[in-house]
Amino acid sequence: MAEAGSHGRELPPLETLADKLEYLFDRIRPTAQELGNEPPGRKYTTKEIANKINQAAAGDPNGVTISAAYIGEMRRGITTDPRTSHIVALAKAFGVDPGFFVDSKVTRRVQEQIDLLNELRQMGVQQVALRRVLQQQGLSMDSTRLIEQLVDRCRTLEGLNRTGETTNDTGDTANQAGET
Repeated sequence: MAEAGSHGRELPPLETLADKLEYLFDRIRPTAQELGNEPPGRKYTTKEIANKINQAAAGDPNGVTISAAYIGEMRRGITTDPRTSHIVALAKAFGVDPGFFVDSKVTRRVQEQIDLLNELRQMGVQQVALRRVLQQQGLSMDSTRLIEQLVDRCRTLEGLNRTGETTNDTGDTANQAGET
């Protein structure tokens, strides 16, 4: 059974190493620098994570290297007890606390953080902030959603787009001060 996160979303249970790796591959995205000219939003490949770990190890005499095939075995549950150095390298490659792989409390905290970051990207910081304030006031998720819908409807009625600019009849935008 999935547990609810700190802001009402259900967090998938992550019992095995394979579950945890799949969660990271599903939720963590390459940075703009890593993507170069590619469009944002795609998932990492197993090979990219292996390359990221191996590149970090290149400048470190104690650095650990790993193959994409070995990461694939971990993802599929074939390998279930990797070396600690591999766990630490995987955590570093994904930018998470190494405890994510071994401590259920850390796993849950990291899940909540990833969930919040993804929500911020998808919905915009202002809407997430509103949701947090409403929930901190003790409102249910249903009431919070209703208020968000009311705000969205008011914005539409007042001709405001998501960035606070007004839209005129031609579809062009102007800021709230009325400049065109």
